[in-house]
Parts: sequence; C-alpha cells; structure tokens
Amino acid sequence: MRVIAIDLDGTLLATDKAIHANDVNCLKQANEQEHIVTIATGRALFDAQHILNKHGLSLPIIASNGAQIEVDNRIIYEQFMNGDAIREIMAWLNANQMYYQVYLNNRIVVSSLGIEQIKNQLRTVTSLHPAFPEPLFWEGIRSQTEQFGLEEVEGILEPSRYLDVVKIMVVSPMGEQLEAAKQSFGHIKECYVSSSGLYNLEITSAGADKGAALHRVCKYFNSPLHQTIVIGDNLNDLPMFKVAGIGIAMGNADESLAPYTTYQTRSNQECGVSYAFEQYINPLLNENVAIGRNPQ
Repeated sequence: MRVIAIDLDGTLLATDKAIHANDVNCLKQANEQEHIVTIATGRALFDAQHILNKHGLSLPIIASNGAQIEVDNRIIYEQFMNGDAIREIMAWLNANQMYYQVYLNNRIVVSSLGIEQIKNQLRTVTSLHPAFPEPLFWEGIRSQTEQFGLEEVEGILEPSRYLDVVKIMVVSPMGEQLEAAKQSFGHIKECYVSSSGLYNLEITSAGADKGAALHRVCKYFNSPLHQTIVIGDNLNDLPMFKVAGIGIAMGNADESLAPYTTYQTRSNQECGVSYAFEQYINPLLNENVAIGRNPQ
C-alpha cells in the first residue's frame, strides 16, 4: 500500500475546472488496488469535497496546503493561524488595498470591495505595461474568484471578526505588490507563505504545508513516506516533492519543481495524471518495485 498525493488546480483539474474521465478512472483503479490516493490542494476542504463529489470520488483530502486533513469524512488534523499574525497580515492588506480571501471552517470570506481593487490594480498595470495579458490574468485567478463556498462581506474585512482562520489567499496582477506582501509576511515566524500561481500568495500557519501533511497522512495509514508518489505543478507542491519518493511534474509545471522531479508527464489539458499512471506509476505498483530515497 502506497500513498499517492495529487494536486488539483493545474494538475488534476483542466482549465474548465473539471476532471477528465480518464483521470477519474485511473484514480478509482488505484483505489481498487488498495493504494491511498490523496488529494493535496490549496483549496478549502469543502471546496475540494464539492469537486470530488461531482466526479463520484471519495478520497482523503489534504486541504488549504496542509492546514486541514480529512480521511473518511473525518478531520484528522487541523491547524489554525495565529491570532496576532492574522491581525498583522489583514491590517497590511487592508492598508494596501489588496484583494484577499479568508478561509474559515465553513466558508471563504472576501470583501465586497475586492474585485474593484483588482480592477484598479489592473488599470495601473496596463497603463505601465500595455501588453499585460489581462484575459489570461482573469482566467488564471478563476480558481480563486469562483470557488465553492465564497461569501462576499460588505466593506473592509475586520480582523477581530475572524478567529479560526485556516488560510489567507492574496490575489494581485502586480508582481511587486505580491513580492512586498511576501517580504512583509516572511518575518512572521508563525506563518508559512507559498503560492499556487503567478498572481497569488497563500499564507498558512507555520508547519502547515503539503510536505508536512503528506508525512501525517503516511503516519495515519502506516505507509512509508519514502515510498510515496506525488503529482503537482506549482510552488505550493514543492514541500511534498522534497519529501516524496517520486515526484511527477505536470507538463505545465513551474520550473521550481525541476530539481525534485523524477518524471515529467503531460499537461493538465492532456490528461497528464492518467498518463503518469500509465507510463510511470502503474508499472511500479504492478511490479511492487521499491521506490524513492532510503528511509530515514
């Protein structure tokens, strides 16, 4: 029995935010062989559940980049952000008029001012850089702006109203603003800052990342970490690529994964997950080949 962890956006999900039938079938087949296929996503738990339910899949879920883990419809791990850190981060984002989302247990809240803030930033960016790919930007952030469970709140978000925060997601077309936010939050020792795309930052509690979560899932199922297989495409997948036995990068993957990539598959638009199973994973599973680095 091996744990196989698979990202959603840019990996299992195509650009239409659906899972191809070929990919669904290969996940079901791996489950039937009693391997532990786990979703590992930056999305909220309830959002990931919603997606899997639409495709008839029931799988363990690493959600919010590792801040929550669910197995058999039961949360086995949950880590909220530090209250002081939440206040500092939200105060900075409010002062800089940034679009951001606050992930809670049962919903994701966003300011009613948020989309207008993005449009204002876009006007600035396109005035300075007329060739900026605005349609691609809107398509690139659709995963954030069209999430299941997103709730608009009138006016500015007040930090004091949100205690049990799982994650904060920041979205901007301005790379320098995202970098400034990253630098500002990077010194907060209680936080971990990552990204799942060119136009976002994801902030969770320190110790809540996909690599740490993969370790927790392996411990729960009593499966060796060095025998795990992971598939992903972006920076927030890097922690699990660093600890897994085999890392399979999508054809559309960020180059940061390259040093930790064992194989590269096709893109998410070309059923890259099912191709990875056919070409790399199934031969290993069928032959029960020992994989990965030596156990520590």
